[in-house]
Amino acid sequence: MPYSFKNHYLMFAHYNQWVSTKLYIAIQALSTEQQKQDCGAYFKSILHMMNHLYVGDVLWLERICGYQPSGYALDEVLYSNVEDCIQARRAHDLRLLEHIQSLSESAFTQDIHYIRRDQRYCEPLAEVLAHVFNHQSHHRGQLHAMIYQLTGVSLELDLIYFQRAYAKLYRTAHL
Repeated sequence: MPYSFKNHYLMFAHYNQWVSTKLYIAIQALSTEQQKQDCGAYFKSILHMMNHLYVGDVLWLERICGYQPSGYALDEVLYSNVEDCIQARRAHDLRLLEHIQSLSESAFTQDIHYIRRDQRYCEPLAEVLAHVFNHQSHHRGQLHAMIYQLTGVSLELDLIYFQRAYAKLYRTAHL
């Protein structure tokens, strides 16, 4: 099977949905107080971290698609409860997956142009997507640490578990 950028990023988009669902199940089992408890992380609580992940991904998808930026602040709390944040997150993750599915292989080497804090940037889409998925992993790790801190339960979130079970989702992608 030839490897491609498209298959690579479809893998990460599907993994994102899979691992997020595992985290949501654990987060929904927590009390509202635990979801909002200051756990000593940069974005303090599970709910605040979930909001940051959502806002960051919305901003990046806007840049990737060339949309007018929404202007959210990275520490903005758009959702005051976990259920609403999860619903928004799932819809966003589906949009990201559908966008990647819609791309040709050559699109991944094309530059995207955007402005952040009055600075202009031009970067290849493949590198931007690498950042998006790495950023998600970074903060999901923090969410996992907070869940462990509150419950003593560690979740199996490693990419290899997903790859072993769900390779058919991305290895057979139509280019």
